[in-house]
Amino acid sequence: MSKLATLRDLDVPGWTGRVGALGKHATITRSIWFNPVPWVIAAAVFTWLVLMARQVPCIPMAAHPYTRLCYSDIPVLYWSKYTFWSGGPLFNEYASSPSTQLEYPVLIAGLIWITRWLGTLFGSVALPGITDDQKVAAASNFWAINAALLFVCFCLLVWAHLQMGRDSASQYTGGVRTRAWDALFIAGAPVVMLSGLINWDMLAVALTSLGLLTWARGHPLLAGILVGLAAATKFYPLALVAVFFVLCLRAGKIRVWAAFTATAGLAWLVVNLPVMLTTPKAWAFFWTYNTGRGGDFGSFWYVLTLMGIPLSSNVATVLMVILIALAGGAIVGLVLSAPRRPRVAQVALLVMVAFLVLNKVYSPQYVLWLLPFVVLARPVFFDIIVFTVSESLYYFAIWGFLGGALAQGTGPDRLYWLAVLLRIGVQLWIAYRVIDDIRHPWYDPVRGPFIDDPIGGILNHAPDAAWLQPRGLAS
Repeated sequence: MSKLATLRDLDVPGWTGRVGALGKHATITRSIWFNPVPWVIAAAVFTWLVLMARQVPCIPMAAHPYTRLCYSDIPVLYWSKYTFWSGGPLFNEYASSPSTQLEYPVLIAGLIWITRWLGTLFGSVALPGITDDQKVAAASNFWAINAALLFVCFCLLVWAHLQMGRDSASQYTGGVRTRAWDALFIAGAPVVMLSGLINWDMLAVALTSLGLLTWARGHPLLAGILVGLAAATKFYPLALVAVFFVLCLRAGKIRVWAAFTATAGLAWLVVNLPVMLTTPKAWAFFWTYNTGRGGDFGSFWYVLTLMGIPLSSNVATVLMVILIALAGGAIVGLVLSAPRRPRVAQVALLVMVAFLVLNKVYSPQYVLWLLPFVVLARPVFFDIIVFTVSESLYYFAIWGFLGGALAQGTGPDRLYWLAVLLRIGVQLWIAYRVIDDIRHPWYDPVRGPFIDDPIGGILNHAPDAAWLQPRGLAS
């Protein structure tokens, strides 16, 4: 067996692809030091233990969760919503007020139902008329069970990114999977330690990355199913439909995109249709609740309100839609005119940044949506450090704002404004860096000789569509 063959299944840090291929006299043993898997697993376990430890001061239902920096929607919603602790149906068609409606999509409701049921197996009492002490104990059990299941989702997320790194091997890297180590940026992410248990977003994030993995493996139909399920958990994974459309348009693979989109829509419909038919009003509450919101916490629109420039919900919505449409048009133009077809992760990051910068709300856990795309699109240590610092500062600022230290109307509240604007500025800066990589693909930190798009799947090394090629090449 040749020395190259012995290296075929090894993983070494990502700098290998930058400093050059392995020399003919190079040797690497199958040592744990050169295998990312144990390091990534250890980092993921450590990250979740830190996250759990941070939540301890708020269990059970402690006062001042904002100043303790351990607030989580999970036990609070259980405590505050009658449909949770009474054991009744989560989608209540005849709820007397919006406060008793469930403002989450169907798959999150399914996770809530499962964890509530598991809580009863562990001794939680979920019946009308329970005492406050019983309700607090049930909320604590509910949180702990959700934390365990969301850790499984986090492990699936990390595993997906380990697997996505496998396709970064090439002749140039001596067969070594240089990008597998990038999973450490997720497994050990400080933003996960901060925001991983604020809400149920980790389920959507894991499903989205699993969808990207199956696309990378050349299974667009299965990828569509996973993305459809992710969209039944949170709205943002639908952005991948637009991402794959413009990339498949450039590659002349619209039929593949159509099959992906059809299976995504079918998976979403299969999950949603039973609730749509049985409790249409309760099912629609998620959509009406979010479309009717004005500028809310963390958004540029909310900062305008704090500055004394309030915009009505309708005006903010119209402006947001117009700006997102303009940003989308610019992204399409960039993808079609770039010297080389952009990578999937690059386009996905640009779409996500446009959506999150212009959205009417930016909850601190939304950083989990963006983290995988930042790592896939721009796996550069400096960039990820800047991203982490800005998101962490926003995390502390939002709790300081809600906890009163940076309260509205006080002098220090301007620190909250600055934190929001800094977060937006850094996200735009990362988008600019990715745009520069797209315009100058020979400087792309992921690409190299014999490497096109490690998660491109059917797009990897695919030629452009005939209508985009010069006449001589197309013929």
